[in-house]
Amino acid sequence: MVEEGVPLLVFFVVAVFATVLANFYDIPAYKGMNTYRNAIEALITLVIGIIFYLLTSSYVTSEKKATLTMRVINWSGLVMLLWAGAQAIAWYGFGRYPQWMFDLQGIISSRVLYRQRINGMALEPSWFAHQLNMVYLPIWLSATIKKFTAHHWKLWFLSFENLLLLGGIGALLLTLSRVGLLGFILMFTFLLVRLHTYFVEKILQILFLQKKERISEKRKHRFVIWISLVLIVVYLMAITLGLWIFSKVDPRMESLFDFSMGKENPLLSYFNELSFGERVVYWLAGWNVFTQHPLLGVGLGNAGFYFPKTITPYGWNLIEVRRLMYRTTVLLNVKSLWARLLAETGLVGFSVFCGWIYSLAVKFFKRSHSQNVMEGVFSVAGIFVLFALLAEGFSIDSFALPYLWVALGLASANFRKGEGAELREENA
Repeated sequence: MVEEGVPLLVFFVVAVFATVLANFYDIPAYKGMNTYRNAIEALITLVIGIIFYLLTSSYVTSEKKATLTMRVINWSGLVMLLWAGAQAIAWYGFGRYPQWMFDLQGIISSRVLYRQRINGMALEPSWFAHQLNMVYLPIWLSATIKKFTAHHWKLWFLSFENLLLLGGIGALLLTLSRVGLLGFILMFTFLLVRLHTYFVEKILQILFLQKKERISEKRKHRFVIWISLVLIVVYLMAITLGLWIFSKVDPRMESLFDFSMGKENPLLSYFNELSFGERVVYWLAGWNVFTQHPLLGVGLGNAGFYFPKTITPYGWNLIEVRRLMYRTTVLLNVKSLWARLLAETGLVGFSVFCGWIYSLAVKFFKRSHSQNVMEGVFSVAGIFVLFALLAEGFSIDSFALPYLWVALGLASANFRKGEGAELREENA
């Protein structure tokens, strides 16, 4: 077991302790649901996630296994993208899905196909975006940056990973998943921070080196600041343009630039107009649970029992909240990994989990320039995953989804040189 698994196991112990301790609280009754069963199911999902992480990090111990894993990911990603492409062609080309696509999707997943949005082989478009951001796009983007391919052919100058990256970005855009797009932007922001330094140096060279001027450090520093400010303005303009285009494509984003302070509870009203209000209400309910039990939370799987008393008053105006509360037998969930960690494991569990994430980040940054090609590729991919997780953590709250655990397991694995490993690094 890799050493980074230790804080994860500590988090598991904290989560178990918090869940056992919660039995001594006065957990509110909710539609006759059994609190013990709910807690056990929540602990099982956490165990599933930890097993995915430990098995992945323990299995990929040689370049040969790492290369095989990379090829499996690539070929599975190709099948996924081809099916997503078929969905896009059917909807945007013909305005409808043929019956055979519904039948096939029913075999793959338990949900149907979506209007305007593609969901690949996943349950829903946001889950498809989660798959892409947590596994496929980080690995393909890392391989592209590292000029690495696990295969022995190219299409012109493009490797298989380059082509899959382009297809994956297109598929992500067609999911119209707002959190998914934000996750990829955060992933790309890490690159932009590094590229920013390169841009500034190149501009300085163009301005001064061609004129053979020698400038003082003070003057150079002043120019660096001004160039950086201009570039930041360019970045913000590009982001604003992207948001404007997105507001014209996605009907849910039509009122993106229509914020008004004149409404009751203007912030929640604004989120509701963006079809995002229910999710924010659940986050706030989870936060309110945390404020009532800040140290160790209310135990895994128990946050929903407190929702009838912690949902903000504005939340009761929302149709989805009232429908789920009064017309279904389901237990509401927090809809956010970060809010769930706070509500169900408190400051202690949240701190330990974030400490684990931090330890992974330190390891990935140290190994990102490793001479071992596969180690470097998966480490950079791990960095991208952590950046994307900042956003994805506000969309997914389940421990059972394997994508995060598998990706971090690959990046955590300790590789050793294996004889006969079929690796090659492309020339720039």
